[in-house]
Amino acid sequence: MGSRQYFDSIAESWNAMRSEYFKDEIRDRILKKVDVEGRIVGDLGCGTGFISLGLAAKKPSLIFSLDQSTNMLRELKRESLSLGFNNVYPIRSNLDELPLFDESLDAITINMALHHVAEADKSIEEMYRVLKHGGRVVISDVLEHNGKWAREEMFDEWLGFSKAQIILWLESAGFKTITIEDTGLKAKGYSSNGEYVETGIFIAVADKL
Repeated sequence: MGSRQYFDSIAESWNAMRSEYFKDEIRDRILKKVDVEGRIVGDLGCGTGFISLGLAAKKPSLIFSLDQSTNMLRELKRESLSLGFNNVYPIRSNLDELPLFDESLDAITINMALHHVAEADKSIEEMYRVLKHGGRVVISDVLEHNGKWAREEMFDEWLGFSKAQIILWLESAGFKTITIEDTGLKAKGYSSNGEYVETGIFIAVADKL
């Protein structure tokens, strides 16, 4: 089983699983970092729509919600329609080669997805490419941890990130006015053998000027 197959297999139960890994408060923190009303937004690694549906309520003109898992996107589409949102457009895609035109988005969010991307630096370069000048990216993910079991059981490519690594990638891609903060929130997980890991969650914000 690969990463895509794994997330396809857990799509129907992902909302419950996600709430055990990290709490809803992170969404509120993210939404405060970006102004999306009337704008075109990308939510990368959207899953079943934890961030996308929060963004949709803030009345952007359009949200491109990208994920590699068809089943995750199917759950997002079902929920967005049930909530009456007509501005959510799901797209199946990997995150290191975005199927979007240059300078087509006003803002990008990516929550707890970058650590699943083998070429995370290339993904950040792609974010820069598709953002308009004056656009903003908000990256939220986990800080470095030692839960090596996550590579096999949850198909994590990275065991979290250091703040310095994220800043380096953002700077190398061309982003400016970079800030990164430790939210004080925690991500928690258990392996199938009962191994436990807990690590902090950061939010990085950067602009394309």
